[in-house]
Amino acid sequence: MRTAGGAAAAVPLVGLRKEKRQTEEAVRRGESVLILGPAGSGKTALVRSIAASVSGTIYLPYRPVLHEMLGSMAAALVRSGHPRFARLVKDGHAPEEWANEQTSVHLRGLIWNGLEAKGCLIILDGINGASFPAYRFFQRVYHSPGTTMLAIARDVFQLGELRRLLWDPRRTIQMAPLAETEALTLFERAAERFGLREFDLAGFRPRVLESAKGNPGQIVEMCRMARDPQYRSGKHILFAPLRIDLMTRYLA
Repeated sequence: MRTAGGAAAAVPLVGLRKEKRQTEEAVRRGESVLILGPAGSGKTALVRSIAASVSGTIYLPYRPVLHEMLGSMAAALVRSGHPRFARLVKDGHAPEEWANEQTSVHLRGLIWNGLEAKGCLIILDGINGASFPAYRFFQRVYHSPGTTMLAIARDVFQLGELRRLLWDPRRTIQMAPLAETEALTLFERAAERFGLREFDLAGFRPRVLESAKGNPGQIVEMCRMARDPQYRSGKHILFAPLRIDLMTRYLA
């Protein structure tokens, strides 16, 4: 539910029981997996719900520039309290500032050596067009003892060169739409979360559920957007302009 951002994270996970079970079992076995699904299908919400119970997890939005990716990863390892990184940053200095002062070669070596000494759960979210150098870097991360990676992308074509690494269909989880009852439950929770009970939901509810087609991110985001006065007329929520604006964001 990346489009909904922090708003989505505020709504409890609904459905996705099969996908959650498969991911939890993979994490318990220490097996890295690839999670695929369209925007708003619940990929990020799913892995965050699992990572919340795994200490030392680092969450990394994918960055196309390798140096930026290395810096983000090193800073996340510092914040997680990883023993190989905990003393690298002086008191009073932000991890990101320290990482920006390092060279790519230095960061690459620190990360490889650190993870080979003590692995962790890594969430790599939003992979899009990975380069060959990125593949070579993550290849060693992927095979570091004790390290498990949950890689997230919309489809295999967005993996770029990481398709060389994340190729095994046995380690791929494809997100499925919510069932009708699950979608309705999520709508009601989102409506409560965003204070929509005072409005006429009789017309808004079925149009949201029909247009979202079981996509949890779209359900949550439409409820969040409905708080905006520009989509309201008295007690009624103006669905058509809200939906157009939502799809413009999803297709961007």
